[in-house]
Amino acid sequence: MTVGAALVALVLLPLFGALGMGANALNDRLDQAGADFTRVPHFPERSTIYAKDGSVLQTIYLDENREIVHFDKIAPIARESVLAIEDDGFYQHGALNVPSVIRALIANLAAGQITQGGSTITQQLVKQAVIGDTAQTFARKFQEAALAIRLEETYSKDQILAMYLNEVYLGNGVYGIGTAARYYFGEPAKKLDLTQSALLAALIRAPGYYDPVVHPDHALNRRNDVLDHLAELGWVSQKRIDKAKRQPIDLVPDVGQTKKKVPPFFVHFLTQSILDVNNHEYDAFGTTYAQRLHTLYQGGLKIYTTLDPAWQQDAQDAVDASPNISKKGGPDVSLVSVDATTGAIRAMLSGKDYKRDQLDLAWHGVRQVGSAFKPYTLVAAFENGIPPGKVYSGQSPFCSPLWISPDHCVRNAEGSGGYMNLWTATQDSVNVVFAQLALDVGAENIVTAAHQMGITSPLDSVPAITLGVEEVSTLDMASGYSTLANDGIHCKPFAIARVMLPNGKKLYQHKNNCKQVIDPDIAHLVTAMLERVISSGTGTAAIIPGRPLAGKTGTGQDYNNVYFAGYTPQVSTAVWVGFPQGNIPMDSYYGHSVFGGTLAAPIWRAFMVKALVGVPVEGFEAPPAPEHGKVPDVVGLKSDEAQTALVDANFTPIVEKAPSSQALNTVIAQTPGGGANVVLGSAVHIQVSNGKLEAVTVPRVVGLTQDNAANALDKAGLIANVHFVEVTDKHQEGVVLSQVPIGNKQVDPGSAVTIMVGQKGAPAPTPSPSPSPSSGPGG
Repeated sequence: MTVGAALVALVLLPLFGALGMGANALNDRLDQAGADFTRVPHFPERSTIYAKDGSVLQTIYLDENREIVHFDKIAPIARESVLAIEDDGFYQHGALNVPSVIRALIANLAAGQITQGGSTITQQLVKQAVIGDTAQTFARKFQEAALAIRLEETYSKDQILAMYLNEVYLGNGVYGIGTAARYYFGEPAKKLDLTQSALLAALIRAPGYYDPVVHPDHALNRRNDVLDHLAELGWVSQKRIDKAKRQPIDLVPDVGQTKKKVPPFFVHFLTQSILDVNNHEYDAFGTTYAQRLHTLYQGGLKIYTTLDPAWQQDAQDAVDASPNISKKGGPDVSLVSVDATTGAIRAMLSGKDYKRDQLDLAWHGVRQVGSAFKPYTLVAAFENGIPPGKVYSGQSPFCSPLWISPDHCVRNAEGSGGYMNLWTATQDSVNVVFAQLALDVGAENIVTAAHQMGITSPLDSVPAITLGVEEVSTLDMASGYSTLANDGIHCKPFAIARVMLPNGKKLYQHKNNCKQVIDPDIAHLVTAMLERVISSGTGTAAIIPGRPLAGKTGTGQDYNNVYFAGYTPQVSTAVWVGFPQGNIPMDSYYGHSVFGGTLAAPIWRAFMVKALVGVPVEGFEAPPAPEHGKVPDVVGLKSDEAQTALVDANFTPIVEKAPSSQALNTVIAQTPGGGANVVLGSAVHIQVSNGKLEAVTVPRVVGLTQDNAANALDKAGLIANVHFVEVTDKHQEGVVLSQVPIGNKQVDPGSAVTIMVGQKGAPAPTPSPSPSPSSGPGG
């Protein structure tokens, strides 16, 4: 038997004795009714989501918009105003105000039902926060009294008042004095003045009836009643009260307007990620959906995120400034930017006007990315031993029974040509080369590389995957490219840095999930190839002078999606442009063909130029030294045979036709020559006979000086072969005495013409060397 219960039992005995209940029985009932009480449950409290810079992104809650404030953070006049109108003897009486209880009980017993309350602040707190049952019955009032006794035995008066002030409903969906102070006056509870405090206290009895937004006259009269009570109690001077009563109700300009604004898409991404019970990253919020919902929306959390508001605005500005993106209709945009070294999401734009359209175009909104998928093919190729100097034909179309399409063919969209290595094919985004590469690598290996690097979407193992026909998200593309930027280390993208509980303890702390998924040399090699895409390939619209960049354009089938993804060593960003309704061709909308390099790359550049201000300029790691190989000797082979031999050896044949008397299409010369050791993929120029030889006329040079004769033969395309003969006549010295062939004879271009030149005392011609006699065995 508690002391409080015993005293209350004695007070109530005259009334309940009439019902046949003695003092001990009454006390036992009171003890029993409050036996299960341990503590007041934590009130549902809104959670606050913060950006990287500490600014508030959004406050989130379910039904009760409440910000809990500590007792010492509530202005004393606010506390006194509430006490004056609700329970002016709160600090003097116990759990029950006995005279009020007796008066109410007499009236209620006479009426045979509950007609008067007589509840103290402690009882009101019990009714709202512990029982949760507002039924006006004797049983409920008895339980309320018993629990109120327990409450005052457990908590101090200040604690009870603080809980009451944080629990009470104050109209317009606002709970607690801290939330109401900001809602109605734009002030924290600690700065409430006399008139503001009196108005909030006035709302407690009937928040709807005394709503200052809807019923300002009712609110004013009730506020003045509170002020009068303060004067009557002597808590505030009559002079101050009279002055306060003359003041009108002064609320913030936008009071009563909807406060639950449409949050940024990033907030949607964050909250839905937490509520996904299959995402065990957030098990600290609970293991069931209901648990996570309660913790997230009613746990009073402080959620600190990775979003950079400046970068987010840069993304919006880049889209708004694009002359190709209409604010009203037409194609839409998504952009995601992540810290390549940690995976932190810095910007996430889902549509040009998410507040209006509320479209998920960056996360679950997956689309074809076109040739922007080719880097994953390169990674798979290099992992399987294919060198970057590998040479393929760029002739379009390329057809193969292994290529899965209606006609088993693939065609170029951006670039074409003869033979080329993977450097050139990547730079110019040549589809037919990557189709052949995909068949050599194997689609399943491309799928594996993509998933390792950060693509989370399911992917079909079809050769056309290299052309970006599989649908992935913008978030995944930014994540996948970050692996290349980060030396082959993939860091899983994340949005939440840490989460704090109302008591200051940490609920969740993110730990970077980074793993080496591809060889650093391969990452550096692919990066070097993607640098050329921007510097001199299909992505030149992304160039930022003085800043090393790597990236890849992408154009979907029928121009229905375009892409650009690129990175610096620190930041990876992906941009998609397309119709939000589905895969709708954009060429008919724009009136011309569109590509990733013309639509998406300029938006990417506009964003990166601003976002990278203040970010140090860093270069990429150098790629590994290129492999060398021995050039095959193809002179004398037919052109097709020579080209095949060079391609098989991973060299790029460049064919040049030349006049020759040799058979048509025979290789008559090559540069570099056979046996030279050069970088794989290098060009080898081969001169191929055209089968036609135009004869030249040998000029007559007898009688000319040696120099004049040699010049005449050179101009005719012939070679002078000089021999000297001894003469005694000084007039014959240095003069051509004879020639073979003779003048006016028809010969092949490049033929040699022997000229005999006079020379005084000329030495005898040197005979051709002849074999020396054998010295025999052992000699």
